[in-house]
Amino acid sequence: MANQTLTRGSQPRQKKSPWFWAFWTLLGIIIITLLGSGFVATQAVKVTDSQSKIASTDATFDVTLNKKQVNALVAYYLNDSRTSNYQFRVEDNIMMYGSFKFLGQTFKIGMILSPEVTKNGNIILTAKKMAIGNLPLPISTVMSYVKTNYHAPKFVTINPSKQQIFVDMTKLPVVKGMSFRAKIIDLKTDQFVFQGGLVHDQK
Repeated sequence: MANQTLTRGSQPRQKKSPWFWAFWTLLGIIIITLLGSGFVATQAVKVTDSQSKIASTDATFDVTLNKKQVNALVAYYLNDSRTSNYQFRVEDNIMMYGSFKFLGQTFKIGMILSPEVTKNGNIILTAKKMAIGNLPLPISTVMSYVKTNYHAPKFVTINPSKQQIFVDMTKLPVVKGMSFRAKIIDLKTDQFVFQGGLVHDQK
């Protein structure tokens, strides 16, 4: 009996399968990534509702657009190879479509955004709903990942903590001395009104 006990106790431990270590390594990477994204999502992003560059003169005018025209303008301003995997579309809602790679797999994003015009004519887009494959991730976490991977133009600020995208109209390129600010964004009536005018130093 003693010999049998000694024999069983002296048997070498079975080596862990490579799949065992691969699983725990993968799990660790996922946890670290989520924690990092969560940390970024909680960080405050400074956003200033900048005052319009438009000079207060009789030369100001209103421009009314429909969804088709707005989509054409958005495509023009976001026409950058670095942002080709993210698109904004004005439909029944304002939609953001995109994709990103995580652990060798490509995930597609679909986000519904609600627009709001600030008192100074800038635009706030608040995320209301998101779909990202089959991953049940919070909106703020995904937005923090988008923030670090999306080369946004200077007039776009992503604020994961508030689940918002801020569009600073004052940072849009000035065309022929003209600047624009938002006045009305009404998706239900398909009405988008912007005010244009000479910039301050052009009057």
